[in-house]
Amino acid sequence: MLSERTKSLIIEQPIYSNREARLIINMKVILFDLGKTLEFNGGLLPGAIELLSSIKTTNTANGNSHDIALISDFDNFDQGLRLMDVKPFQLEYYNILHKLGIASFFEPLYKHVTLSTEVGVRKPAEKIFRAAVDLFEKDLSFENVLFITEDSGHVTVARQLGMNAIHFKGPEQGVGEVDKLIDLVPLIQNFLN
Repeated sequence: MLSERTKSLIIEQPIYSNREARLIINMKVILFDLGKTLEFNGGLLPGAIELLSSIKTTNTANGNSHDIALISDFDNFDQGLRLMDVKPFQLEYYNILHKLGIASFFEPLYKHVTLSTEVGVRKPAEKIFRAAVDLFEKDLSFENVLFITEDSGHVTVARQLGMNAIHFKGPEQGVGEVDKLIDLVPLIQNFLN
């Protein structure tokens, strides 16, 4: 048992630098697919705003920091995409987020959005997941990542990579682990704590 004096010394003179302290507190990242998970046919799915608002305002009991991000296949690889062609795709995608009214949840967009166009591979390649996660913390373990998508194949691969993953029942799908976006809130809160 520590004396009150010892406790006060620990508080007044931290043992760890800010960087070391950040490593002790786990960073958690929640990755969303956009199409058929949050959006369908140009509109948001019911509960999308409520879900994103809830996650952004969630405080974790254990001091973990967390953030949300989008990871999307948004490219034209079939037509021989070149690196200099990336910027128009980014701007088009960012415009979609603004039109949907959800861009503010993912700001700054350059950090919270990872597109296949930028990385050169599509989901579920490990490279695109690693690129998205590294924007928050370099080499963050995939066990600190939750990926939510309507694509059951992507869920399977994400789990094989060590991520937590939820198969959302997207539009026109018969099955999924979760039927409504708002039903993701307690699952996400559980992941964060």
